[in-house]
Amino acid sequence: MSATAKRDIPKRVQRFLAEDDDGPLVAEPVSAPTTTLPNFHVVVYLAKPGTAFPEREMRDCERYADTFGWGITLTVVDEHANDRSPEERPLLKAALQNLKDRKAGAILVPSRATITPIDGEYNEFAGAVEKAGGFIQVAARR
Repeated sequence: MSATAKRDIPKRVQRFLAEDDDGPLVAEPVSAPTTTLPNFHVVVYLAKPGTAFPEREMRDCERYADTFGWGITLTVVDEHANDRSPEERPLLKAALQNLKDRKAGAILVPSRATITPIDGEYNEFAGAVEKAGGFIQVAARR
């Protein structure tokens, strides 16, 4: 990842990198705000369209979580969300693993299409999320 791309990510977001066949994958753990309830946390899952960091979508999800007093355990920015099915995305699997590990109770997305615009794929992934004891929540814009 270039130095320019790293500067596009807000400083409050810490990063860790993993590699796959197509290059670096980025997941960004974010500390939960101190005003949240400690009992419920979410993973924010964002699609990165092109080279721009999805700042607006991230802020929408952060505001939504804050409205309900939810902490954010992990913010995932997936560069492959638009060109791979849900089962082929390691970062989406990482978000799901947070639910399985009981680090979060839901995956918060800016829109349903962030997971997939295909109903069958979405329903299959939502079933896996429910099996892990969680749910998918769309952060409705107000």
